[in-house]
Amino acid sequence: LVLNTDIQGDVIIDGNTDQMKQLVSILLDNAIRHSKSQGEVYLSLTREHGFAKLSVINKGDEIEPKQRQRIFERFYRTDTARNSEDKHYGLGLAIAKAIASSHKGHIDVLCYDGLVEFRVKIPAQ
Repeated sequence: LVLNTDIQGDVIIDGNTDQMKQLVSILLDNAIRHSKSQGEVYLSLTREHGFAKLSVINKGDEIEPKQRQRIFERFYRTDTARNSEDKHYGLGLAIAKAIASSHKGHIDVLCYDGLVEFRVKIPAQ
């Protein structure tokens, strides 16, 4: 996989550094695990309309619309056949949502053109 980044230098939030690192780590790990082989992961951080916007995009299978909100629930897995196979138990995205919420932000998932995007918006200074 190739990691492409686009990070603006003037994006500042009032937040917990360790939790922000954990949030980025969760989203990158998720993108890597669910990317198509020899694909790309794209990470961007921009300032947009008073928010810091973190976006992590990978080429992967579309997440069904009815599952897009459920994937942020603790222990929820879209593919139950692999629950114990990879030693991941469906907590990462729930933790990511909790971190975003604790910083007065939110997280969404979008699927389009064969891409999966996790987008976090947190109020910027």
